[in-house]
Amino acid sequence: MIAHHVVALRMLALLLLPGAANAQAANEFYQGKTISFVVGAGAGGSYDIYARTLAAHMPQYIPGNPQIVVKMAGGVGGGISTAIQIEHSAPKDGTVMGMTQHTNVISQLTEPTVAGKYDVSRWRWVGNMANLRNVLAVWHTAPARTLEEARTTEVIVGATGRNSPTFIVPQALNILAGTKFKMVLGYNGVADLNLAMERGEIQARGGSWVSVVAQTPAYITEKKLTALVVDGLTRDPLLPDVPTLLELANTPEQKAAVRVISGANEFSRAVFLPPGTPEERVDMLRQAFDKAMVDPALLAQANKLKLPIEPTSGAALDKIAKEVVSSSSDSIALARKLLGE
Repeated sequence: MIAHHVVALRMLALLLLPGAANAQAANEFYQGKTISFVVGAGAGGSYDIYARTLAAHMPQYIPGNPQIVVKMAGGVGGGISTAIQIEHSAPKDGTVMGMTQHTNVISQLTEPTVAGKYDVSRWRWVGNMANLRNVLAVWHTAPARTLEEARTTEVIVGATGRNSPTFIVPQALNILAGTKFKMVLGYNGVADLNLAMERGEIQARGGSWVSVVAQTPAYITEKKLTALVVDGLTRDPLLPDVPTLLELANTPEQKAAVRVISGANEFSRAVFLPPGTPEERVDMLRQAFDKAMVDPALLAQANKLKLPIEPTSGAALDKIAKEVVSSSSDSIALARKLLGE
C-alpha cells in the first residue's frame, strides 16, 4: 500500500513540475532586464507625463522588478510609425511596451495609406490609464475665437500629422460645422505646438486639456487659450460648457461616423504589447498595470501633476479594439469623408 502511495505521489509530482517550472521561469524572466516603453508622441506633453508616471510605479509589481525606460519617439505623423514599428519590428517577448496616439486605433480604418500596416485588434492591450478627450483651442490673438466666427474667418491650426487628433478634429469641424480651419502639419507634439502659438506661427492647436492644466496653467488663468470643441462621446468634466464633436453632427449618419472617430478616446493613454507576446507575460504585465493604477503613491503623484486616472483593463480594451475594427462600412466611409480622405 505504501509503495502505491509513493508511486502516486511521484506521478503527481511529475504532473505538477512542468507547470511549476514554467511559473518559475516566468517569474524569473524579468530579473535584471529593462522594458523599453516607446511612446509615439513628443516630449513635454501629457503622453510623456503619463508614461513616466507609470514607469516610476509599475516595476515593483512585475516579478523580477525590471526597470521601465521611457523612450519618446516623437509625434510627427500622428505616431503611426511607432505603431508600425512595435507591431512588426519590436521584440515579442514582453521587453517592449508601447503607447501611441489614440487616433491610431481608427487610422487603420480611415486612412488609406495606413490600411494593412498594423492591426490594433491583434495588439496585446495592457490597460488604459485615463479616458482623455482632445480639445481644439484657439490662441488669444486668433482672428476668430468662437466656432461661429471660424465659419467666416480662416484660422491656422498646427498639427503633428493627418493621423493625429490635432488634425482630425479641425478637419471634421470643417465638414460638420462649415468652419475654415487651415491645418499646418509637421509639429512634434504639444510642447512644439505651444511654442508655435507663442511665436505667432499658428493660431490654434489640439491636445488634451489636461496638458494645458498640467503644463501651461497660465494659458487658462491669463485667458490666452480658449477651448472651442471637445473630441469625445461625452463632454470633458474640466470643460462642461464646451460642446463635443458628436453634438455638432447633424444627421444619424454623421453621428455614427463621429462615434467611430471619437470612440478612439477609449484608448487615450493606453499601453500595449506587440502581437505574439507570450500569454504569461501579457497576464503578468496586465496584473502589474492594474495594481499600479490603485497604488497610493502613483495616485498621489498623478494628483500632484493634475493627471486624471480612470483605468480600463487590458481585457476590456481587447474587446473594444475588435468592435472598432469591425465598424460598419457605411460608418467608416462617412468617417473617411469627414476626415477629408
